[in-house]
Amino acid sequence: MTTIILLLATGIALILSRHNFARFASSQNTPFGRTNAKHPRATSMGPVVIGSIMIIAAILGFFGVLEPQ
Repeated sequence: MTTIILLLATGIALILSRHNFARFASSQNTPFGRTNAKHPRATSMGPVVIGSIMIIAAILGFFGVLEPQ
């Protein structure tokens, strides 16, 4: 049950802090940072996708479809 709660909380935190991640990624002075600065919406989608997968895994774990080992 602890794993399910941790997955849910982390997924929600990732989704809510997507703008902070995008700002940090865009401010890096590397080729990746400059590319991220040109596409800020795509940069903020990474944490949203990962957070959504974590929330789905938590829901499936709650209903017993997935079990933490």
